[in-house]
Amino acid sequence: MKTRLINLGLRALTLAVKFAFVLALAAFLPPEQVGLYGLITVTVSYSIYFVGFEFYTFSTRDLVARPRPEWSRLLSSQLVFFCLMYALVLPASSALFWGGVLPWSIMGAFVILIVLEHLSTELMRLLVAIERPLLATLIIFMKQALWAICFTFSMWLNPDFRNIFDLLLFWIAGAFISILIGMGPLLMLDWKGAFARLDWRWIRGGVVIAIPLLVSSIAVRSLFTFDRYAFEALNSLALLGAYSVYMGVASAMLSFMESGVFVFYYPRMMKSYKENNMPEFEMAYRKLVKQSALWLVLLVVGAVAAGIIVFPILEEPVYAENLPLFGAVVITMAVFIGGYVFQYGLYTTARDRSIITANIAGLATAALALLILARYTDYWAVTVSMLVGSSIAALLKYWKWHITRKELLLLQ
Repeated sequence: MKTRLINLGLRALTLAVKFAFVLALAAFLPPEQVGLYGLITVTVSYSIYFVGFEFYTFSTRDLVARPRPEWSRLLSSQLVFFCLMYALVLPASSALFWGGVLPWSIMGAFVILIVLEHLSTELMRLLVAIERPLLATLIIFMKQALWAICFTFSMWLNPDFRNIFDLLLFWIAGAFISILIGMGPLLMLDWKGAFARLDWRWIRGGVVIAIPLLVSSIAVRSLFTFDRYAFEALNSLALLGAYSVYMGVASAMLSFMESGVFVFYYPRMMKSYKENNMPEFEMAYRKLVKQSALWLVLLVVGAVAAGIIVFPILEEPVYAENLPLFGAVVITMAVFIGGYVFQYGLYTTARDRSIITANIAGLATAALALLILARYTDYWAVTVSMLVGSSIAALLKYWKWHITRKELLLLQ
């Protein structure tokens, strides 16, 4: 219980820092640079899906079912696979710079961030799977909060730091330190000869399983990646700065739910399902639902209240002038998070195809809605289309999970 409280407190602190950091950027940087930072963050996050290939959806479920002496061989095989993906994906990312989407001046930092953020994310996922949530939380705090605190104080004390280049350097440092901190449990494994015994059959099997899930994840993340590009195309870079701040606050809600709620229950659900202990599985799922509902309500109310209070105080009027847009962004994220509750149920019971279908349907619906709405309103087209797409995906996941629970005799 003590560990749970420490973990939750650290997650809450990370959420608070992320929220405060978004406001600090709005206060110290011009909206155009805030908009550029928004494009960089979503593009780095999106790129992680390609270099990681969603291989963890196979590897974590497989690792927890194997004895630990086998882990070093499989993890080394996974690392080699990631290196191959870096060699393919990172050169392709130069298209973003050739096309003028991102400035050449940040290309080096951009590539480094993709690698570090990916390795840090994979390490965090592994620690969650082996039930080391506190260390996983510490990684999240280091790569999302600590560097942001340091950079905020630097901007406050010295105006020379108020630029996108120094921000990226602080971000790189935070991601690198998070990896060093999280490597402890891996160093305890026997790595002697691990890279000489690569399991290519295991990699091929994982790739086959991961491909459909990669498509699904790309569909989900596309909603919260190309929305920035679409918003900039339909509006201005300055207004994109406000939208990025709003989405930053909303993303902090998702980060808290993933790391402060979901992380405590889905490993138990996965383990119980593998052991065919359905009463334990159902108990863990019910707790997941109750905690998710409670925290989601608190986060929505808190985010909206904070926005109403804080945004009018900022020097740039663009943030206070668009509060209705902020409310719509928060509601959209709440719907998206609600769909995650049913997705974790489907994921832990290996209903991957249902997840894929729902996410692709949500993306397709959002894209169609955007094409229609863009003819009538540049301002609301992106946010409303995202709300529609997220709602469709959540409803499909709920429907399929309801059927799955009946099949598992969890509903009478």
